[in-house]
Amino acid sequence: MVFLHYFAGSLRSWVHVAGDLSRAHRCLRIDLPGFGRSPPLPAFSVDMVAQAIAQHIAGRRLGTYVLVGHSMGGKLALACAADPPPGLAGVVLVAPSPPSPEPMDEKERARLLATHDDRASADQTLRTITRRTIPAEDAEICIADNLMTSAEAWHWWLAQGSRETIAAQTKRVTCPVLVLGGSEDPVIPPEVITTEVMPRLANASRAVIAGAGHLLPFEAPKEVAGNIRTFVKERCRGAAVRGTP
Repeated sequence: MVFLHYFAGSLRSWVHVAGDLSRAHRCLRIDLPGFGRSPPLPAFSVDMVAQAIAQHIAGRRLGTYVLVGHSMGGKLALACAADPPPGLAGVVLVAPSPPSPEPMDEKERARLLATHDDRASADQTLRTITRRTIPAEDAEICIADNLMTSAEAWHWWLAQGSRETIAAQTKRVTCPVLVLGGSEDPVIPPEVITTEVMPRLANASRAVIAGAGHLLPFEAPKEVAGNIRTFVKERCRGAAVRGTP
């Protein structure tokens, strides 16, 4: 399984989900360009980042695998699946940024653009987007990852990437897709998934996690892992998901 994290996150956001699934599957977590410990690209677009992900996967010589993307990582996962690297068996979208421009509140966009590398702002964001309480150590990971994000990646996603549309490309996604969302998500609420995600995917199923907000890998790791496990078993035709941890 290959995991792509959310905006201002890192591969560490998948620690609990991948830890659960790694008992049966090999899990590869990626720091996307400009996030975590990965350097930024010379230039950014959704397609450029998707190409970087595809090159990374090709370099790892994976067998059959499932691509799992959260929020920003969901949009990037769809861009990858539109021109899939060999071996892609399925895609899981966790509270995904939609193929169409993300419906971000413009005041919130402006606040974020003006507060890169600001701990108080990172803490405010964490409290704004979650609905379930997460452990203090997980909250610290979220804040630290937020502060590690490069200025280039930060400004690209907020000013450009979140506004890009890849709706036409999603018509080429033919593998099975699972879409997960939190019933109380203030960033990608259920109605956005209903109107902007599901109608654009020909082979998608959906599950809603009750009482959860946007940070599902931290707020509801067991439910996320359980839904992925069922999806792989029932819709990816029992293919062995192999990779390098």
